[in-house]
Amino acid sequence: MHDEATTYFQDMIDNMAIGHKFLLETFGYVPTIGWQIDPFGHSEANADMYAKMGFDALFFMRADYQDKAKRMENKTMEMLWVPKSGTGAPEGIFTHILYRHYWFPDGFCFDVRCSD
Repeated sequence: MHDEATTYFQDMIDNMAIGHKFLLETFGYVPTIGWQIDPFGHSEANADMYAKMGFDALFFMRADYQDKAKRMENKTMEMLWVPKSGTGAPEGIFTHILYRHYWFPDGFCFDVRCSD
């Protein structure tokens, strides 16, 4: 997935098209869930574009620290991101903000650094 902070729409579309073509030709698969571990900035245009590109969900890490703290307190790290403009996803796209940045959630461990 592209970095959202400094790209043009055409660059975002080209990046996604090239990536999807590679995955389809190499693995016979096109993803429907987006994973953005470290982008700087999110715009509603991205939610609209991802829905138009066939994504069902989006997971990302970086969010404003105040918004994230409020969402952690209210247990609203999952949301239906409905763009206010655009025409691709009037119903929105399921979105989740990762709880612990680059680390897995408490109680879920899948590598050798765990004691489970």
